[in-house]
Amino acid sequence: MEKNTPELWDGLWLKTTKEEDKRNLLNEENTIRWQRIESEITYHFRKFKGLKVIEVGAGSGTNSILFAKRGAKVTILDYSKQALKRSKEFFKRNNCKAEFILADALKLPENLKGKYDIAMSFGLAEHFKDTERVKVIKSHIDLIKPKGIVLISVPNKINPPYRIHKFIMAALGVWKFGEEYPFSRQEFKKISQVLRIKKVHFLGDSLISSFRFINPFLLLKKKLGIKRQVKKERGTFLDQYLSYSLVFIGEKY
Repeated sequence: MEKNTPELWDGLWLKTTKEEDKRNLLNEENTIRWQRIESEITYHFRKFKGLKVIEVGAGSGTNSILFAKRGAKVTILDYSKQALKRSKEFFKRNNCKAEFILADALKLPENLKGKYDIAMSFGLAEHFKDTERVKVIKSHIDLIKPKGIVLISVPNKINPPYRIHKFIMAALGVWKFGEEYPFSRQEFKKISQVLRIKKVHFLGDSLISSFRFINPFLLLKKKLGIKRQVKKERGTFLDQYLSYSLVFIGEKY
């Protein structure tokens, strides 16, 4: 697998389209993952309005737009210039505002530390390994205020459709997302002990929806550009254990 670099992600973001951004936003807002995150934030902070939120390694910032639309003050941080360019355009098209920062998640500017209520990422931490794996989680913790929360969504190590899909794509030489090492709940719990993260718990997206990775009919429709109807997802109690997205939530003391 190709090493993760700003150049790799610049290249990937150059290939995505405005239509994909629009579709991704619509899809995400209807996922059970977002419904659960929205409930989590409302429970913890009572409201979105006024919350200071930073998304690390944000790409186009799909999830940050959902926060911004609900009144949060959003910051986007990425080390890909092309990702920041895309996110600026995406926010403008959705009439949302944000602060945009070009920086490496492992080398955070000191003036950002301890500034936010929420530090989050969606598809970032799995691109690190060894000691950097802990460091990138620590970066989230460093960004938040006492009693702030981290919200980190990564691929789940024990989601079968994802593992099958990734194995086949890598074997065919068409995997395009660089180094990617999924997480387990146990690994997050160990990291939480090292970093003294409190009130650790997990959310998930839809286990049923994860079978899109290996459903030949859905894959064919995607190849042909046939759009599927977007509906509100429903979840099950198994999602936090077996779904594709493993969403880690912890609190800083």
